[in-house]
Amino acid sequence: MKCPIMSTIFLNRSIKVQKLIILLCTLFFINFVFGQDLIILAKEGNANAQYNLALKEMTQTNHFISEWLIIAALQGHKKAIHYLKKIPSKPNSIEAGIKLSYRDSLTFLQKYESIEKLPKKELNMIREKGNSGDIKSQYLMWELYINNKGVSKAEAWTWLKQAAGNNHPEANFGLGLLYYYGYIVPEERKRALRLINKSNELGFELASFFLRTFKV
Repeated sequence: MKCPIMSTIFLNRSIKVQKLIILLCTLFFINFVFGQDLIILAKEGNANAQYNLALKEMTQTNHFISEWLIIAALQGHKKAIHYLKKIPSKPNSIEAGIKLSYRDSLTFLQKYESIEKLPKKELNMIREKGNSGDIKSQYLMWELYINNKGVSKAEAWTWLKQAAGNNHPEANFGLGLLYYYGYIVPEERKRALRLINKSNELGFELASFFLRTFKV
């Protein structure tokens, strides 16, 4: 004969276990879906997704620098650059080139990290400067997009082309990267080479590191 009290205890335990299993499965599913979304966005060229995917990969494996971290940093993602600066690198490596070329990453983070989305008034001021021919403001609109600060991809792309056309060294490099990886635009390695070479000629040191490392 079964004891009704013991049966109730086992039933309650069974319900708790079931709830725990359901919770764990739900969390696993959410994590899986989020991970898949990150991969899709990273492959499309989203630097913020590349950075977050890199952190995820590097958490799982010690003594490993994710390729996504390097690509995000190449694109000018300031958190990726700042993270990379903490990791020792070999002389003449692409990582060393990133550290050498993007010296202003901490300044950018100090100014913008706490801001999720730049106020419309401030963005309009940058647009006005860009429209008046200020190439730093033109390229800044691209940087704000890359660092997820409220500028749309379509608008950022327009500003990047304008800055590159006005001989901004980093803008030519950034545009070259898009053609190299096929982000936003179809992949065109010859066009990428021309733009990155131009960036190098304009004095952007990372372009030289990139050309040597990736043998474009």
